[in-house]
Amino acid sequence: MRQRQTFKDLVMLAADTSGRRAELFVIGPEPRRFLATSTSTAAWALDRSPGALRTFTTVFGTPDMSVAQFTATHAAHVQITDLRDLLPTSVAALLQ
Repeated sequence: MRQRQTFKDLVMLAADTSGRRAELFVIGPEPRRFLATSTSTAAWALDRSPGALRTFTTVFGTPDMSVAQFTATHAAHVQITDLRDLLPTSVAALLQ
């Protein structure tokens, strides 16, 4: 699973001020579960993305909070959508 990339995408969507609706598309339940329950810190999740880490600290402050805490607070407005829920059943089955 691409946990760090998924979290980076969530951070960038949460930090966006364009006024567009923030929606993160994932495949399967694992990414959503990671974002909602991970005790790993935002600093860990962003340690390979210096630009995203800079954005995080500028907009949200210290990256010492957990991924789950960030998801529940600063990113609560970001809609997380499983693509399998939007696609026809036959196509969604191919994504598993």
